[in-house]
Amino acid sequence: MRRGVTLLEVIIVITVVGIITALAVPRVATWTDQRAAARAARELVNFYSHARMSAIFRGSQVRLEFAPDTLRAAFEGVSDSVFLVRPGPKRHGVTLRASRSVIRIYPNGFGRGAANTKLVVRRGIAAESLTTSRLGRLKRW
Repeated sequence: MRRGVTLLEVIIVITVVGIITALAVPRVATWTDQRAAARAARELVNFYSHARMSAIFRGSQVRLEFAPDTLRAAFEGVSDSVFLVRPGPKRHGVTLRASRSVIRIYPNGFGRGAANTKLVVRRGIAAESLTTSRLGRLKRW
């Protein structure tokens, strides 16, 4: 009775495992890129919604600043009052491209100069696109 494995059997197993790994790695990379872009888009939507509702509840104009490393919201008035600061999508390895890096929201929730502002988060080949309407809503495409 023989115990153990031959060198040929070990080489065959290693080759099969290598082929399976080579086929799986690109799919896993694409999947992680999609997850990171989707997470960054959700965080942008939550940030925008929070700032918009704050403008409505307080009855004050809000300035939103979008940067890759920081998202910032401030009530505008005699002196600006920053009330919301969140880390940007850069922390997830995601890039942010904004057609306007600063937009304002009126106290009634409508955007001021924010119509058709496009925010695109991208990682690898995965991308998510967000667009503001003239009514101050944020749409995810």
